Amino acid sequence: MEPILPISGYCVSVWGGSRLTDIRGITPPEGQQYGICREVSAYRNTTSKILSGEYAGKTLHELIGLRHGELLGRDPADQLVRVAYIDAREDLSIQVHPGEEYASRVENDFEKSESWYILDCDEGAYVVAGTTITDKEQLRKAAADGTIEQYIRKVPVKKGDFVMIPAGMLHACGKNMLALEAGSFGGITYRLYDYGRGRELHLEKGFDVLDPALQPEVRHFEPGSRPAAGASVREAIRHPSFCVDIVDIADEWEPENNGICLSLTAVEGNAVVETAEGRYQMNHTHTVLLPSDRKSCKVKGNCRILCCWHPF
Repeated sequence: MEPILPISGYCVSVWGGSRLTDIRGITPPEGQQYGICREVSAYRNTTSKILSGEYAGKTLHELIGLRHGELLGRDPADQLVRVAYIDAREDLSIQVHPGEEYASRVENDFEKSESWYILDCDEGAYVVAGTTITDKEQLRKAAADGTIEQYIRKVPVKKGDFVMIPAGMLHACGKNMLALEAGSFGGITYRLYDYGRGRELHLEKGFDVLDPALQPEVRHFEPGSRPAAGASVREAIRHPSFCVDIVDIADEWEPENNGICLSLTAVEGNAVVETAEGRYQMNHTHTVLLPSDRKSCKVKGNCRILCCWHPF
């Protein structure tokens, strides 16, 4: 199967920014900003469409049903690791996601754990990740009366940082940044605080799943770092539901053909993906899916790639 070029799906948000649209030369609706851009999703109601080729116009979920073996190989799942941009001008709501057991039992859904790679941000940027106290009842009271901000843990971040946010951790992407989110299959969010924006809160379910003992894991990958030749591959995230590598390419990289579907996103520079089926341009911020049955593949360019896949 040839590589898949998913169509980016843009969502207007009250906290949305303009970093991604400026990079891509896209104009959002007048007076609005895109806050979320889904790059890869086979999740219900948000599944990405395919840009070109034999399956142009179909969704990724439809393609999984039609060509599961070629696309996903031995992976029994009918989903893909989620990849999306968060373009934040303002702070996102303070929230929490459920783990697999709760999501399955209560929501008929999947766990939602996620990670954020910081492509760009202002000086002094931060994310909310965890709490400064572990007293769940005190946190519940603070959420109910709108004072939970005093107990949130603000973690400073800069370009090249990678933050792991497991299910159950209180968190929020901070203002003035562009982040790429890679995460597990689920899509359930419980909002605990929203800075007075008037949107619905989900305190009961949110505190069912909140684990205030969880603390963030942050790793830094210096922007612009490249080997003298070839490519370097470094582990960024290893989670039971999704994995991410940082791939810094000086000139050329040949992904290992291990029979799994790979999602490649260019987070620095541009690249060309060459396979037996042809050449596929992957410009800065764009994504290409490599099916499991690929015969050969080379990624060429001076760039940094985030490579995501589902472990099974």
